[in-house]
Amino acid sequence: MQSTSQARDLFSRFVNWFSNSGSDKPAINQKEGGRDVFSRLMNTISG
Repeated sequence: MQSTSQARDLFSRFVNWFSNSGSDKPAINQKEGGRDVFSRLMNTISG
């Protein structure tokens, strides 16, 4: 059985690989410069 640090390391490497394999999408803004609902929700949660 793997130790917790080894499992965490494998997970970290997978997440890093997965995030590096994608490409960034341009920001989505609605008319008059307003942000979409999802962006506002994420900003509220993270702020």
